[in-house]
Amino acid sequence: MGARVLYGQAMPPSIVFDVNETLLDLEPFRAWFSERFKNRPDAATWFSELLRISFVSSVTDRYVPFPDLAASALETVAARSGVLVTASDTALAANIFTTLPAHPEVADALGHLRSAGYTVAALTNSPLPVAEEQLANAGIGGLFDEIMSVDTVHRFKPHRSVYQAAARLLGVPESELVMVAAHDWDVAGAMTAGCHGVFIARSGQVYSTSFEPPNMTAPDVGEAARMIVRRYG
Repeated sequence: MGARVLYGQAMPPSIVFDVNETLLDLEPFRAWFSERFKNRPDAATWFSELLRISFVSSVTDRYVPFPDLAASALETVAARSGVLVTASDTALAANIFTTLPAHPEVADALGHLRSAGYTVAALTNSPLPVAEEQLANAGIGGLFDEIMSVDTVHRFKPHRSVYQAAARLLGVPESELVMVAAHDWDVAGAMTAGCHGVFIARSGQVYSTSFEPPNMTAPDVGEAARMIVRRYG
């Protein structure tokens, strides 16, 4: 990736982060699932169902906001286990989701990138007000130049239109956008759109060999930031 030159200064690429799991720790949500449902279903099953219906939504051009899909996915996986989900369940789950903590290395990593001259942005499947609330509650909202949502295109990641829209909003070509995510499908989607991809291999996260390999792999966001600066200057 070659950096642009503006007024004689080399411009580093824009770094765009996925939010949930990549920046924010989902452990409180997993713990609630375990306590409420005794892992029948577990949080991983719910997330897989949520991804499935979001992918179908993008392919069939039937956009439903992510929180509504999340509630529907919860009802579906609970019904498969013979569990009744109440309105208080969905409300509590939504509240936990908006108060997730940042992973411990995230704030320093974002600050490191900003001090090195990078544009730092977030890109999420959640509606913009939800994303802003999440990042503010985690104490990192002020570390982003832009917070972006798929609401602008009415399709979910990893649809290529999401990453193309992000590049337009940031004022860069796709080739100068680096997507950082703890989900291989997110990284693969960005790379399909012409972006560079950095995979965060957090515990339990494995990059599928069926996808184009990421440009970089790091164990956490802190190491990813150091690798980005070393690679792109």
